[in-house]
This record gives sequence, C-alpha cells and structure tokens, in this order.
Amino acid sequence: MPTDLEFEEKIKTMLEDTTKGFATKKELKSEVADAVAEKLASDEYKYLKEAEQQGNELKEANASLESQVKRLMSSRFSAIKTSDGRYNGIWGNLEQAKNFGLYVIAHLLKNENAQKELKDLGIEDRFITKDGKITKAMTSTTITGGAALIPTEFIPMLIVLMETYGVFRRNAQEWPMASDSSLAAAETSDVVVYAPGAGTEPTESSPGFKNVGLNARKMMTLTAIDSEVSEDLAIAVGEVVARSIIRAFSKMEDLCGFIGDGTSTYFGFVGLVNAILGVDSTPSNIMALHIQAAAGAWSAITRDDILALPGIILNEADDVDCKWYCHRNFYYTVMINLALALGGAKADEVTRTGYTRNPLFEGRPVEFANALPRVKAAADHIPLLLGNLKQASLFGDRRALQIDQSKEAYFKTDQLGIRGTERIAINNHGVGTAKDVGASLCQPGAVVALLADIA
Repeated sequence: MPTDLEFEEKIKTMLEDTTKGFATKKELKSEVADAVAEKLASDEYKYLKEAEQQGNELKEANASLESQVKRLMSSRFSAIKTSDGRYNGIWGNLEQAKNFGLYVIAHLLKNENAQKELKDLGIEDRFITKDGKITKAMTSTTITGGAALIPTEFIPMLIVLMETYGVFRRNAQEWPMASDSSLAAAETSDVVVYAPGAGTEPTESSPGFKNVGLNARKMMTLTAIDSEVSEDLAIAVGEVVARSIIRAFSKMEDLCGFIGDGTSTYFGFVGLVNAILGVDSTPSNIMALHIQAAAGAWSAITRDDILALPGIILNEADDVDCKWYCHRNFYYTVMINLALALGGAKADEVTRTGYTRNPLFEGRPVEFANALPRVKAAADHIPLLLGNLKQASLFGDRRALQIDQSKEAYFKTDQLGIRGTERIAINNHGVGTAKDVGASLCQPGAVVALLADIA
C-alpha cells in the first residue's frame, strides 16, 4: 500500500503525463479514481471510518442519555417510583441514587456545591494517577490527569447491579487478580478413598488441580451529559449514568463470556460456545456437544435433544449451580412447547414456573442470556447450554469500575463525556475433551451444549 508521499508522487506523475500528451483527461480521471479507491481501502483509512462510526454511535448514546434525564425530571421521577410513591430504581434507595449523582456532578463536572455535599456526607475522594497509584485528595482539583475511582460506599451496590444485569458475571467463578496476568487453580479430581487393612497406614492423596491462565483486558464505555447540570439533578444523573454504564459493561461481558471468538471485537476472550466448538473440528467428536437429531428448524428439536444434555454433563457439575442458558425466545418457543406437549404433571410444573422471574425446566433454573441466538441462525449454531459456570468458567476481576471525564469529545455541544473503564479476564476452561483422546483422558464438560443442525 503506497505511503502518503508515494500517493502524492503518483498523482503528480499522472498530471505531468497528461500535460505532455502521454495520457488523456479521461484516462487521468480513471487513474486518479483507482488510486484514491486503493488509498481509502488501506488500513489507515479503515480505522478512520471505524472511528467515524463509533463517533456516530456515541452521538446516539448521548442523545438517549440526555432524553432519559429530562424525562425523569419532567415526570417527577415517576419512572423510578411505584404507584404508591416508593422508590423503584436501580439503586437500593433514593438516597444512594442521589449520592452517586452527586459524585458524578462533583468530580466530573467539578461542581463545588456537590463537592461540599459529598464532604458533608463523609464520602471519601480517591483517584488513580497515570502511574497506576491510588491516592486521596481533599478536592478533585488537586489531582491532574487522574481518574476518579468509585467511592467505596457505592462499590457493593454497583457489584450487585453488575451481577443483576450480567448473566455471565453472576454465574461464573470470580477470581481476584493482583496483576494483569494471573494463574488460577481449577480442581480436576477429588482425593482418593482407600480401604486399608488393620494396622496399615492409608496412602496419602490430594485433589487434582490445573492452572488456568487469566489475562486482563481493559473495557471502556463512553456517554455524555450536559456540562451545565447542577446538583439539583443528582437523582436523575445518578440513576441514568449508573444504569447506562452498568448495562453497557454487563452486555459486553455476556457477549465475551458466551459467544466471544477470540478476536479484538471480544477483547481476545473465547466464549463458552466457541470454547466447546473449539475442542475438535468435527462436532460429533466433542463430548460436551449434542447435535440435533433431525436436521431442520428449531421446530425440529425434540424433547430427546433437550434431555440429552443432562445425560452428558459432568456428574459433579450437575448440582445446585447447574442451570440452563438460552435466549428467552428459545425458552418460550421451544422448551415450553415441548414441556406442555408432555401433558400431566410436567405441564403443570412448567406453567407454574415458566412465566415467573425465576423460570425452571426439568427442575433446573433457566437464565436468559441475550448473547445467545434469539432466532434460528442461517448456519449450525448453539442456542442452548446446560452447565455449572462455577466449575467451567473463571471471571477475573483485575480492577473495579472507575470513571473519568473529557470535555474535548463533546466540545461543540458543551457536553461532558463520561468514560467508564474496568479490567477483567475470562477463561472458559471446563468444556471437556474430544471423544477420541482415550478412555483415561476422556472427560465430559461442566458445560454442555445443543448444536442446532439446520443442514
């Protein structure tokens, strides 16, 4: 691909050839068009197009956020209140929503009144500097180039919110990380039970473990609020900003945890679906995979296809943490239909639990994961998982959520960009082996899947 200087020289040569009569204007026009097209197709301009697209997406997100704040204010917060006037927002109570809003306004908008209110409430200021050190300050103006850390008073509730919206985070085994790269221990076998004879010392044994690597990746989200917002809007800002950032992170965590393909789109993480499919290039040789018996649409999936999954899962994994994972549309259009067709007690059980906030199927909880297919895909795909993520998946938490700000991104509109970041790691290690690795090594997965065969 030509450099900018080479590109300029090429155009200059074309013009000279035309002047000398070596080429016609029509030929020149065609040559220039081809050269420009080649340049625009280069990686350099590809990134510019991607940046422009991201900028448009941020504008849309900003407009949505601004309208939500205005709607909450104009309706006197009716959207976060029950019919009898009680608080019903994402925080534990109205005071928490207001205090978090004060934090955003105080440290990101540098509002002195909000800073004073926070100080009176005893909420401590903490910042992370560019060299990664955490420091405390009496006011935000004493720290330059640093990002404001979420005060410890809000962290427990934010973790609850992340787990409420994030299906993968809520169910995977959490692993605290002291550095960006860490080794976690996953149990592979129990201790051995012996029957020693009288006077014989038993043989010592230990549970088996394997090392699982975790490499943290930085996630970021950006939204915006009006730079003139005052402390009077604290409740609306606290409600909308927290919900916007938490939902964005939770959605991406679910995408990475369930369908990540190892590319930069998913921060290099491989989700459960691709971890299972990656066990072997031949699906029928994967122990953790059951292939739909009669190829076709979802309507061709039978109860035997569904019931095959509890039969192939690792025995130790089928405990209280074992759950079904699918999109809600698959649950209602496929699983509920199959259960109701059985009639009798089975239908009664499903209709009593299927339409509650905590649906069941075959006595096991069902988690609705929007990252999984909503409708039948155009190729073979996995719409249903059964598994114990506590045993199959590690969720590394390197650094809790922090918030920073930038006026430059929205300079023309006099708005403030609010950037949330976190550092996490995901490793789906418990997906079993291939069937042909030998009897001593053959292992079913702590998570198993249904492959919808549409061939």
